[in-house]
Amino acid sequence: MRCALALWAIFVTSYSYASNNYNKSYDELLCAVESATYYKRVLESQNLEVDKYKHCTVSCIVGIECGLSSSAIIGVAKEIYDLFGGGHAQWRDLLANINGLRLSQRVDIQNFEDCSASCKSIY
Repeated sequence: MRCALALWAIFVTSYSYASNNYNKSYDELLCAVESATYYKRVLESQNLEVDKYKHCTVSCIVGIECGLSSSAIIGVAKEIYDLFGGGHAQWRDLLANINGLRLSQRVDIQNFEDCSASCKSIY
């Protein structure tokens, strides 16, 4: 339940922020979609089977490159898509996303390799 409330708070904060700064938020959201798509392909090319590691890593690098709010929004959007037939929605995926977002805020994690190594230590 706390996870759902935290995600809701992130969404509401992001939405109110977006209404005040439309262009910046739109750019960050586009950045997040493009970045997530790119890094998802990178991870898929490595034939990795640990789904939570992928969620964590993509959320981390997108958080670094595009911002925390936009990364959180696309992570939640992906699970909503999965919930309605696009895949298999899981709370643990959202928790892995949150772990990635937390990692993206650490000063010692600055790039894809750092995100990947940190997420591997968790998953």
